[in-house]
Amino acid sequence: MTVPFLRSFDPTRKMNRSVLTEVLHSTTLCVTPGSLTVATSWRHPTRGLVDCPAHRLLAAHARHSGFGADSRSLPNEDLRDGLTAAPATVFTVSYERPEGGHRGLALAAHSDDTTALAFARRQIESWRVVLRTRRVLYVTAQNPLGPGPSNAPVPAQTSGEPRDRWRICGCPASVPCSSAQNAERALHRFLQRGDEVVVVGTPATGSGAWAGRNLQRNPQTVSTPQQAETLAVTDPDRLAFVVAPGAVVSEAADILKVLRHRHPRLRGQHPSEWCYTMDDLNTVIGAALAQSDMLLVVGRDTNPAARTAIARGTRTALRVRAVTTLDRLRPEDIDAATITVVDATAAGRGLRQVGQALDGLGPASHVWRQVHSFKETSQPAVRALPSG
Repeated sequence: MTVPFLRSFDPTRKMNRSVLTEVLHSTTLCVTPGSLTVATSWRHPTRGLVDCPAHRLLAAHARHSGFGADSRSLPNEDLRDGLTAAPATVFTVSYERPEGGHRGLALAAHSDDTTALAFARRQIESWRVVLRTRRVLYVTAQNPLGPGPSNAPVPAQTSGEPRDRWRICGCPASVPCSSAQNAERALHRFLQRGDEVVVVGTPATGSGAWAGRNLQRNPQTVSTPQQAETLAVTDPDRLAFVVAPGAVVSEAADILKVLRHRHPRLRGQHPSEWCYTMDDLNTVIGAALAQSDMLLVVGRDTNPAARTAIARGTRTALRVRAVTTLDRLRPEDIDAATITVVDATAAGRGLRQVGQALDGLGPASHVWRQVHSFKETSQPAVRALPSG
């Protein structure tokens, strides 16, 4: 089959108009009918070596569509245009990197395999139209492109366990956190003293039941400042509070402000016993989503970070896409100037693959948003003011 020659520059994206789409041919490349060769790198006739960080993405889509996918480097293959009688046809797109060199995509099929040829053409064309410069914001402790920051902004929201396990406070089970036990002890202490206790805030969504809610004397829950305004109290002088493990601390503070105004003798759990994981997640996710056009949740929404991001994205009508496997990532999912990526995969493998794919679909700036609250156990030192 003869494939029409295609060569075009793409003027629609601000990439110095460097996007070059071509159909090349090879007399040395052998591709089995019914399969595709996905280039991890290839040599352009004039541009030289072209790197393909997004090759796993093409291979995943090929396998999902029923084709075999052989991923390999093609540094020595003779790729030319105009060789219509060549046994292999290679659909390619490449672009210049701001720091030098070239990146792109290349899919090869047997020249007589009309089904594979049509699929390869559609794939290259569909990804070509979304090649652009973009900013990628990450809310995680792991860098998909290599070593990340040494200090994680929040406890790493990934797990190597067969099933993700999360504490009621939002921390992974592998991270020591005593906030639930502290809240439980405070609750029992106040009840034994004869106080009327209110639980302030709501535990992290999906974190499981909190034992404190199952006591015989089930305490009232105050989840919003509006509920605090209408809270009926039997004895204002014997009112105490406990912050629900996993509550967003900044939201709990707003509720406590109302309760303290209405009941000045309010007593409660010490702030050093609160967990700030969900507060940090809310802050960093909110800051990232406020600047984003798209939210990608990599993996299933099994952790507090993913659930928080989905809930906030849904409330703001942001485009949200769950990328449970790499073949679920579509061109329309990355057609955005700024994308927030949240990881929900074991050990961050899926996040690394998506990050690498985005790095191969146009010049990308990978930005890490960090928010970390820490509690000092002693009074901070006070710097002396200069005399005079």
